[in-house]
Amino acid sequence: MDRREFLRLAGIGAIALGAGLAGGYALGSQRAERAEAPAKKIKALWIYVGPITDVGWTAAHHEGKENVAKAFPWLEARHIEKVKEEEAKSVIEAELQRERYDAVFATSYGFKTAVKELAPKYPETKFFHCSGEWEEFKDLPNVSTYFAEFYQLYYLNGIAAGAVTETCKVGYVPAFLIPEVVRHINAFALGAIHGARLMGKCGNGDRLEIYSTRPLLSWFAPDKAKEFTAYLVDRYNVDVVAFTEDTTAVLDKAEEYYERGKKVFSFSHYNDMFTYYQRRGRTLRSHLTGQVADWTPIYRDLLLKLYAGAYVKEDIWARLGDYAPLRWRRQDSLAGRPEGSVYLAPLSDQIPAKARDEIVRLYEMMKELLFEPFTGPIRGYKIDGEGRAQESARVKVESNVRLGRDELWYMDWFHEKIISPA
Repeated sequence: MDRREFLRLAGIGAIALGAGLAGGYALGSQRAERAEAPAKKIKALWIYVGPITDVGWTAAHHEGKENVAKAFPWLEARHIEKVKEEEAKSVIEAELQRERYDAVFATSYGFKTAVKELAPKYPETKFFHCSGEWEEFKDLPNVSTYFAEFYQLYYLNGIAAGAVTETCKVGYVPAFLIPEVVRHINAFALGAIHGARLMGKCGNGDRLEIYSTRPLLSWFAPDKAKEFTAYLVDRYNVDVVAFTEDTTAVLDKAEEYYERGKKVFSFSHYNDMFTYYQRRGRTLRSHLTGQVADWTPIYRDLLLKLYAGAYVKEDIWARLGDYAPLRWRRQDSLAGRPEGSVYLAPLSDQIPAKARDEIVRLYEMMKELLFEPFTGPIRGYKIDGEGRAQESARVKVESNVRLGRDELWYMDWFHEKIISPA
């Protein structure tokens, strides 16, 4: 555990202790007058962009919500699923007018406008926006932001991709080309180059081609995601496909190819999709590893502070090692098993041992920020929202420079090796 994590846990402990002492004092001094006073309750509302059965983004948030609802008897938790981003404001406001909520968790990037417009009208309600830039809400005291960040894991996925590809062509299917997804695509590309070089493949990475389709323009689009996956495989001979889409669709399509005798690999996204299928009697051969989020510790952290009367406006950006009991590098690495708020899905035996060892090594180093994927030199080119190049490739990250939070959160360029069919 590092100093930052120790202080965070100590702070939560102090909050909880203070809340307990205050509650005990109040109970002792007022027992005669209000022996049957109702216990304090927190009422919270979760707004989901997709269905809770998507096995991806929404399912992961819902699992976190259900976990804290079971853990905290003082929490009244409701959710509304399949809320279109353009309808979010009216849906949330209808609920706020119907009854009072202490907290609203808006769990999609596209709910940003709704939160910005509603927060000033309902100052007693605390809004928590997932994946939005904190700067967008800096003048709203009742809005906090939070996110479980994946770019480190996408880099490790890329190592797996570069190590297993036989065609020297890997691809990506993005939902949108917002900065969050762009940095994940770039991290995947950097990792794929690393993996190919590590294994001495594809001209030590020089002949590796990385394709990104045009965006799906939807977070939940399983049919379209399968179509775009087929486009990459059939037209460009891509044999590893990463993605940002909230279902198992891309992984399912990869498995279809594998079953027909064509090796195509993919990943888990937000949930451990390999274990999901395994529990249903199906072992996926196309699954390499993947990025998994556990929102439970983040929701626990935010709700405990709210319950204790210690709400603070904050921006949580959970990366590898955050909310984990032990942050330091481990000999018995948990890479491929649950740990903290973000972690790797199980590592396939189809990843060569040399690449698996490298993934585990860098997983542990990234937990302590001893290795960062976005360390220069890196060349790239600015893109528009469809992935079209807006300039020729040039240096985006100087040699030995490590990008910080601001550069990562506003990334609008592709690595020079990424080929955009758009």
